[in-house]
Order: sequence, then C-alpha cells, then structure tokens
Amino acid sequence: MPDVKSVLSEEIRRLARKEVKAAVAPLQENITALKKIVAEQRRQLTALQKVITPPQPPAENGTAEQPAEAKKIRLNAAGIARLRRKLKLTQGELSALLDVSLSTISHWELGHCTPRAEQKRKLAELRHVGKRRLAAMLAEKCPAPETAAPETDAAAEDSAE
Repeated sequence: MPDVKSVLSEEIRRLARKEVKAAVAPLQENITALKKIVAEQRRQLTALQKVITPPQPPAENGTAEQPAEAKKIRLNAAGIARLRRKLKLTQGELSALLDVSLSTISHWELGHCTPRAEQKRKLAELRHVGKRRLAAMLAEKCPAPETAAPETDAAAEDSAE
C-alpha cells in the first residue's frame, strides 16, 4: 500500500505546478509579443538612422576615433603603480611627464579616482617608451636643478672676507 504522505505531497506538487503554469502562460505570451514589438521598433530605428545620417568616409572620421581608442585602454590602480615601477619613475617624475599633480598620481595608484582619457592615452604611450626616450622626456619636462657648486663658492667667499 502506498504511503499516504508521499501520495499527498505528489498531488500537492502537481496542483501547484498546474496553477503556476496557468498563471505564467499569459505573462509569457505578453513577453513574447513585447519582444516582437521591440525588435520591430529597433529595425525601424536603424532604418531611420541610415536615412538621417549617411555613413561618413573613414578619412573624415579621424577625430571620432580618439575617444574610441581611449575606451580601449584598460588601466587600474595596480597597473599604474606597476607601470611606474617598471619605468623606475617616482610619482613626481610621472606627474611631470603627464602634466598632472603629484597627488593625482597618488590618488590613481590608491584607486580613489581614475585618469581622464588624455592621461590614459599618455600612460598607454609610456608603456612602449624606451629608457633613452624616457630620459629625454624627463630632461625636457623637468630640467635638472642648478648645481650646488656656485652657491658654495659664494658662501666660501663671504666667509673669507
């Protein structure tokens, strides 16, 4: 003889599935109809966009390509710090190369903020810069301070008098 408990639980499950199916079926039909409407509207929108704005030749589209390139550059806080260490730069030297403040570099490396598109582009360019070119760029951006010898000579002359 079958167990009454299992028979009852199976019957309850069957009835519950039947009621859920009855409640969900109209909703599924509505969803299907709405998806068809959205697909049709999407087709109409693309057709209208083609009529309104014809595609531009690639030569004229040169200015619009830069923002797309900036989006492709992937940088995170650890990556910026790793790049700086790889190039053996201090935060101050990197800030001079990128024309930003020292605290900005610190905030980037800590993950408090992210670089703007122009700085991302410059950071990406630094990935492929050699040591000599990097040294030349540093010399150009932050010239070496005056040597201390003239000051000490002047101090020596003052003390001699």
